[in-house]
Amino acid sequence: MIPIAREVRFALLVIGIAIAAAHFQFGLFWVWPAWLTFVALLLLFRDFKRTIPAIPLAVVSPVDGRVIDVRNAVHDPYLERTSQAICLRQSSLGEFNVHSPVEGKIQNLWVRSSVCYTESELAVWIQTDEQDDAVMVANLDSMLRHASCKISAGEKLGQGQRCGFIALACEVVIYLPSSAHIGVNVGQSVRAGSDKLAEFVHEIEA
Repeated sequence: MIPIAREVRFALLVIGIAIAAAHFQFGLFWVWPAWLTFVALLLLFRDFKRTIPAIPLAVVSPVDGRVIDVRNAVHDPYLERTSQAICLRQSSLGEFNVHSPVEGKIQNLWVRSSVCYTESELAVWIQTDEQDDAVMVANLDSMLRHASCKISAGEKLGQGQRCGFIALACEVVIYLPSSAHIGVNVGQSVRAGSDKLAEFVHEIEA
């Protein structure tokens, strides 16, 4: 059985029951397009386990997608600092699960929204045990885009841990310290929870 994202399981169950009832009432000839659509939805909202890299200071991709920009010396509007930013475009074909980019404690969450959906976004600030700060921002600039993260300030997240659901084809920005070493290039495809985007750098005291 295909693992399904928990956020959409109930909705898909209701849809499946409705299609099954229509199938019983009218026969396969009239409902086979609905069954095909249902199978496509199951594949779209899948939720497979990911292999997390054994690199303690690594920053992993929070979503499946592609790197669309890497910026140096940019302003982090949430922590009011000069930082680096990695911009990702989420895959249109799922998975739509979001994973924690680092291991650490959630310091704060922000939700900014507007009536016209042009500035809506969800941001999560995670601080590692080494005091490195990462801010993950999901841009929800369309009515078709949605985020669901059942996490709260003070909660501890593991590196690559699934922590929510973001859809469809959102842009995700990760703000990192200026000292972090970024290891991806524009155009590169990445997998959530598995592929390393960057690594925190700490000076070793003699």
